[in-house]
Amino acid sequence: MSKEQLSISKDVAFGFLPAKKADRVFGLWDLILIQVGIGVSCFCLLVGGNTGMLVDAKESIAAILFGNAIPIMLIVPIVIYFARYGIDTFIGFRSSLGYLGSTIFYYVFMVLTIGYMSVALFMAGQALVEVSSFFNFAEFFTSRTTGAPFFAIFLFVIAFLVTFRGPVFIKKFNMIGVPAILLVMVGLIAILVFGQGLDKIFALNPAEPSDELARSMATALELNIGLGFSWLPYFGQYSRLAKNEKAAFKAGFLSYGVFVNIAAILGALTALVVASLDPTDWMFAIGGPWVGLIGLILLTLGNLTATIFLMYSQVISFKTVVPKKSWLFAMCTTVPTVFLLLSSAFYDAFNSFITIISYIMSVIGGIVIADFFFVKKQNISLRDLYDTKGKYRYWRGVNPSAVVAFIIGTVVYWCLYNPITGSASGMFDFTTAGIPSYFASAISFYVSSKYIFSFNVDREKKDSTTEIVKKAI
Repeated sequence: MSKEQLSISKDVAFGFLPAKKADRVFGLWDLILIQVGIGVSCFCLLVGGNTGMLVDAKESIAAILFGNAIPIMLIVPIVIYFARYGIDTFIGFRSSLGYLGSTIFYYVFMVLTIGYMSVALFMAGQALVEVSSFFNFAEFFTSRTTGAPFFAIFLFVIAFLVTFRGPVFIKKFNMIGVPAILLVMVGLIAILVFGQGLDKIFALNPAEPSDELARSMATALELNIGLGFSWLPYFGQYSRLAKNEKAAFKAGFLSYGVFVNIAAILGALTALVVASLDPTDWMFAIGGPWVGLIGLILLTLGNLTATIFLMYSQVISFKTVVPKKSWLFAMCTTVPTVFLLLSSAFYDAFNSFITIISYIMSVIGGIVIADFFFVKKQNISLRDLYDTKGKYRYWRGVNPSAVVAFIIGTVVYWCLYNPITGSASGMFDFTTAGIPSYFASAISFYVSSKYIFSFNVDREKKDSTTEIVKKAI
């Protein structure tokens, strides 16, 4: 084991204790590389591709900038919480959701992360199917039905082995994976600008618009809003190891609020040119045989990197919920991903998946931001976050105000938009659904915490014991 690996205490790297100063090894660029590795991959390319299938180039850029950036601005301040106390997401959310409430949210997060990993891996599997076809491999490897699942599961095994080694090994691996996906981005920019020409691209019409422009635009916005809100539970796993709050905040905004937008815009413009939303179709179509081959290999590496980061996020958070379980047991919670890789069904339902994420994360985002900044005013007892019989127990481990806010946010979202069927009310065309749900849950949580279910913990002044514990770490 290297000296660098030893510098991160075992309880922090593979457990759930607060990170001490010596354990906080990630600077600004380390965090950016890690978070770009998660964000600038299949997810933003798919969201961008879907956007480009619905609206033209100018409208795609507007939908991506507003749709993705606004949610990031609304939720990224929460990274201050995790960086300040050196805690994981699901320890931190105990202050707003309660001990049991945060655990319930973890299992929702686990399901969503398994879905995300399956999307990344299946896209990588499809890319390797295209590579196999290029080299005239046997039909088993060149078929989407058999080859894509085979390669996806093989890549899952690689991701599992890398993640098992822990965060420092992941940090080293991203020096390969992140540049790979960035090279894909640079290649797309070069081909689009010099090979196609922006004038030509901006004159193209989308391949699959809705009957009305307003509905197409609102749907495109909602897809990007879902992408923006989706990063909420992933902030804690890496921000807790940030050297300071400023680095964590800047890295969160730059990674998810800037670089992800650039990649999504490239996806939208490429989808307009190729008239396909699948990135594995783009490479040969716009780059030719050899450039396309290199692009597919780089895309595979990028998606493998994203899977590794997602896998670590799920596993380290599992250790916060069930700390007595071994690291290997926690790693095995990612195995259900394999079942989603056996066919393309889940991958093909990505639109519904990302809007369901928009619904859940917009509502939870409103709750945690309202709690930390407006109800508790950043007054958190680190000791009570870890004492499951402490003051964040609320009512049987669940904060009633969070339940009220979640119900109200849910009603608002589903009245505006049904993420499963895609049906929407007339108001959806003007308001979308994710951002109204965020504000509905935030406001209702604040009102409930102050005037309906008012617990002592929501009225306390600065706790001196918190300051003592903070100084200790």
